[in-house]
Amino acid sequence: MNGAEHIDSDLLARYTAGEAGPEEIQAVERWAASAPEHARELSAMRAAWDLAVPDPHPASVDVDAAWSKLATRIAEEGSGAKVIPIARGRAVPWLRIAAAAALVTGVFLAVRWWSTPEAQQYASEGTSTSVVLDDSSHVVLSRGSRIRVAMGAERRVELEGQAYFEVTPDPQHPFVVEADGLSVTVLGTAFTVSAYDSSSTVLTRVRNGKVRVSADGRQVDLVAGEHAAFEERTQQLRKVEAPSIEIWGDRILMFSGTPLAEVVQQLSALYHVRIGLENDAMERCRLTATFENEPIDLVLRVVAETFGLRVSSPAAGEYLLSGDGC
Repeated sequence: MNGAEHIDSDLLARYTAGEAGPEEIQAVERWAASAPEHARELSAMRAAWDLAVPDPHPASVDVDAAWSKLATRIAEEGSGAKVIPIARGRAVPWLRIAAAAALVTGVFLAVRWWSTPEAQQYASEGTSTSVVLDDSSHVVLSRGSRIRVAMGAERRVELEGQAYFEVTPDPQHPFVVEADGLSVTVLGTAFTVSAYDSSSTVLTRVRNGKVRVSADGRQVDLVAGEHAAFEERTQQLRKVEAPSIEIWGDRILMFSGTPLAEVVQQLSALYHVRIGLENDAMERCRLTATFENEPIDLVLRVVAETFGLRVSSPAAGEYLLSGDGC
């Protein structure tokens, strides 16, 4: 044990299983008395152990059932420990300690996870960056964006720039994104928040699920396909119409009657290539299509087939669409 803040997990296991010696018992009790959160952790461990492990002196003991119950308890606590059933017989002290160690680890991690959040920071510089948070939620940071994440009673994210979120459901721990005075609260969904310093408008777009957007005492509920805009200058929060181009995450593209000139502009920026149109008549073509993580060559072939055009690549990173247009 290193000071009052830390305690050896094996010692906690022996204490919880009733196998600790007098000095070890005193050490654990001193640790529990040193801070309220330590006492709460120890109480949670004792309660979980009491629920998971039956009386050590029953009239008839079903060891397999006890181990099954313990395995379920550990799985619920999220420790990831593997529990191996043993044959019926007298419980051996070291097996009880091993069981306690597995259980205590699970409870200890769970309590630590939600009671003492530590902020983590992620940033994306030259290109978009994919991040998997500790709760298994996925975040795609657009270029020049950053987030600060703290996992506590709430899963709280502070955003600068733009990010796409696919949130792992957890009703007990709401997922909250804060950006320039705007707060977006979800329980499990996929959505994008745009809050660039260069813009006075914070945009929220929902791909699936439901979110609650709030700012300055007002709130708007959004479902799949809906959008909201928050004007920082006027503090106005309102629903807005969906744009003709939707980009989700890294390269999930949705075009809805989008002029080909805008399609080409977005594709060029997203794939870091140059795409040209042979004539102005092609700009009037309107594309309705969805592409999910497709290579640019395939995307352009689909566009060309849709409008009876041809696509060529005169040089690396350069493409030209040619034909009569629309």
